[in-house]
Amino acid sequence: MYHFSWFQLLSPLVHALEGFGASHDDAIRVLSSWGICLFLLALAAVGRAALGKKLDPKGGAAQFVPSPGLGLGGVFELFVGAIIGMLEPTLGRADTRRYFWLLGGTFLVIFVSNLMSVIPGFLPPTDNVNTNLAMSLVVLSIYVFEGIRRTGLGFFKHMAGPVWWLAPLIFAIEAAGVFIIRPASLTLRLFGNINGDHLVFGIMSDLVPVLVPSVFLGLGIWVSFLQAFVFTLLSAIYLMLSVGHDDEEGHH
Repeated sequence: MYHFSWFQLLSPLVHALEGFGASHDDAIRVLSSWGICLFLLALAAVGRAALGKKLDPKGGAAQFVPSPGLGLGGVFELFVGAIIGMLEPTLGRADTRRYFWLLGGTFLVIFVSNLMSVIPGFLPPTDNVNTNLAMSLVVLSIYVFEGIRRTGLGFFKHMAGPVWWLAPLIFAIEAAGVFIIRPASLTLRLFGNINGDHLVFGIMSDLVPVLVPSVFLGLGIWVSFLQAFVFTLLSAIYLMLSVGHDDEEGHH
């Protein structure tokens, strides 16, 4: 069945990507990903400028008062406060601020990408395994890098466990968990949920085009938020597991 796509307006770019071997849908997902990133970068620049107007070089308490209403500055303050509140119980205050750029950005990219599943004429980049795997590998690279940077060889020693004669077995299991199971779980969980939600929404919209799709629209928005939340929270937990034992090492 034919479905309208806004990317018909960008057919030259779609055809150019297809020339590199991408399928039609994958070309649309690539363009959608680029558009989302550019949109969020522009939004962040505008939001940063709005927040910057509140900064007082002389200090003072006024700059810490939340912005009135739901303007762009207020929305960004609400978002930052919500993400910090979500991450601090897991990572602690210092590490939440240290990794906010990664986790806050990951949440935004995934949430906006997921929302494409409920907007007619768009395809969500996150209903493709390749997109999700790329984000999962970024998270994997960061928590492995940070684990080694902050704990040195203790990162691998921790993976081997405390019993020397079981160390090879435990290390193999832990290595599989760190390098395979964690990124695979992040990838497949997001793919399965968004792909399923997009499929159900499309089928119900075709079968019953009046009233019923609004129920699945609300469900789709909720799933979009929930999956961004789960991906971000799991990433924070993996970071905590990677760098959290350096404090234990310091106490021994």
